[in-house]
Amino acid sequence: MRKLVFLDLDDTLFQSRPKCPTDEALRPVAYLRDGSAHSFMTAKQQAFWHLLDTNTTVIPTTARDLDSLRRVELPFESWRIIDYGGIVLNPDGVPDAPWLERMTTASRNHLEDLNALLDHVDTFIVRQGLSAHVRIIEDFDLPFYLVAKYRDGRDGDLDLLQRALIQPWVADRSRVYRLHRNGNNLAVLPRTLGKEHAVRYLIEKLSGEWGELMTVGIGDSLIDGAFMAECDYSLTPRGSQLFGETFGRPLL
Repeated sequence: MRKLVFLDLDDTLFQSRPKCPTDEALRPVAYLRDGSAHSFMTAKQQAFWHLLDTNTTVIPTTARDLDSLRRVELPFESWRIIDYGGIVLNPDGVPDAPWLERMTTASRNHLEDLNALLDHVDTFIVRQGLSAHVRIIEDFDLPFYLVAKYRDGRDGDLDLLQRALIQPWVADRSRVYRLHRNGNNLAVLPRTLGKEHAVRYLIEKLSGEWGELMTVGIGDSLIDGAFMAECDYSLTPRGSQLFGETFGRPLL
């Protein structure tokens, strides 16, 4: 039986330097465009990766686009799910054609809304003097979702942007869009976009080719819970956002 692991990357398998322990030797594994190391694995994460890499087929399941995934120095050799599930890459690194066709249609249906929201957010940032930036994430010439981040450590600016503008906008369109916030990452995603949709699609596809599968989903954030629920087993790191809202809660 084939064993598939759908693995979120950032804050699950590695994280930026400020989030790492200060008293531990770290392995750099993800880099910025200028070549500088940005994300690191702890000793336990390295051991966990070795366990997965030697016993399972690992399928990265990430919000990263193709460019940023290529800057992760790990040997992903099978399928890959990127862009929050917007793109499914086959083992040759080519987008799966049926999935690309489906997401092309979905992307076009939401482009007008996302561009309008982008304009609203940009105007709000300027008027309020916020240290934040916002953009629409695109890959393979497809716009997928909007993301806002704070700058200069001013996390309160992102809190204000979320509370005063983005959250009400999403609430008025909750059947079509959803809001995801984890640290310095505030994203507005169409509900047609999601790691869970891509994981479900790939499980069905690969079970037809390989027979019965045993699947594991591993992630750190609340939004990862949906794709993890598509799998036979689910894991989350201790101290993660998802851990805090599930295992980390005291029993009543």
